[in-house]
Amino acid sequence: MNEQEFHRRWTNRATRYAGSAWTSEDLPIHILVDPGYAATYAGQVAAITAASLFGRMSKCVAVDVPSLPIVGPLPWAGTTLEEQVMRTLHASHMFGRYEQRQARSDDLRLVIGPYGDGLVIHGSGWGAFRGMARSPLVPSNDPNPYGAAFAVIDAAAQIQQHPSNAYVEPMTLDTYRWRVGDPLPEAPQMESPFDLGEMWSIGVGSVGSCALYFLGLITRSFSAVLVDADNVEIENITRSPLFSWPAALGEEPKVEVVSRWLREIGVNAIDPHTAWLDEIPDVWARRGQGTPDIVISAANERGVRSVIEGSCPPVQVYATTGRNWQATMFRHIPLRDACSRCVPGARVPQVSMLCATGSSVPESSSDAEDDIALPFLSYAAGLMTAAEITKLALFGRSDAPNRAFYEPRGRTLFGLSLSQNPNCPYHGQDAAHQAAIRGSRFASLSTSPAT
Repeated sequence: MNEQEFHRRWTNRATRYAGSAWTSEDLPIHILVDPGYAATYAGQVAAITAASLFGRMSKCVAVDVPSLPIVGPLPWAGTTLEEQVMRTLHASHMFGRYEQRQARSDDLRLVIGPYGDGLVIHGSGWGAFRGMARSPLVPSNDPNPYGAAFAVIDAAAQIQQHPSNAYVEPMTLDTYRWRVGDPLPEAPQMESPFDLGEMWSIGVGSVGSCALYFLGLITRSFSAVLVDADNVEIENITRSPLFSWPAALGEEPKVEVVSRWLREIGVNAIDPHTAWLDEIPDVWARRGQGTPDIVISAANERGVRSVIEGSCPPVQVYATTGRNWQATMFRHIPLRDACSRCVPGARVPQVSMLCATGSSVPESSSDAEDDIALPFLSYAAGLMTAAEITKLALFGRSDAPNRAFYEPRGRTLFGLSLSQNPNCPYHGQDAAHQAAIRGSRFASLSTSPAT
């Protein structure tokens, strides 16, 4: 395959997204990683996330990154930050021009750190900052990936809208409560490692693979069942940190690619299924009591959410991406929260939910939906999913609403709880549902007072 054809397919989803100003040919991106910040866990998360995301937005990325040892709890012990950044970049594009060098006058300049000459990208704890100003965030030794990674994601969204990078309004975002502003002092600190138990990802496309990626940056203490019938294609590369151009050229099954990555970082108990959930009824409907502990419901084909809800699922966390620059996170605690069929617009018994896809037509039109997407929306959806799972696992609760929205062209970040639909046929089976989830890691959330 020649470079022109590869690049056409590689950019196909993003360049047709409505309202997108950035194209990968506009400017070379330069990422400077502040040495002091690069020595911290948050700084390394930000640098690696930036290499992954911006390498999937442009085939021309240069970095100025120090060669420092990878720090825990990141999974790449024994390597350096420079090695991991360059390895990440080179997996993004078959013909990419990725190099280590200092900034030049014609570069679009990004700074991973608290201040510098360019668009500043900085995260600390649950807090994320981006803007043409010094970060107000207080440095923290908390091994928390979410503020740092979300700062990168939101910076990418700003560049997609304002490629000249002449001025990006400074903004701080709180990933603990999903709101604009500094995290509150009482936001709990991270602990690592922590155990997630048995986790199923029903769908390991863009959102599912992104969620597993961000969880893998903080813990490897879980077992995983992976369900997805699709193969990796070139068009998928830009929406997932786990899908590389060699995997796309080989048309490898997504579950095999994700399984391999999980094993490489130290997750040993993995059960992959290259199938749709309804094709393997014995796996889901006849699973044991209290199994699994948590589900990432990251699929949208074949009425999958009705299949899931029809078998008394455990806690579900997932996110979707919409047609108008939106990622939406949903958290469903059985017997207490709305289920996935209570979501406004859901049709019973079957519905096709948008998952990392957008449309080139206005949102009011439903006649023609097209599978197009912006890379940072998939990353945002995956991160929001991973962060909510982390909160439940570490703190036994989440202080955020059970639905959160990331809208980089609107209100940016906010939460709004979703109530049960009284007409939903999947409620009213409390005794059966309690029996099904009894013994699971998060079963007590279903009987505890609502947060």
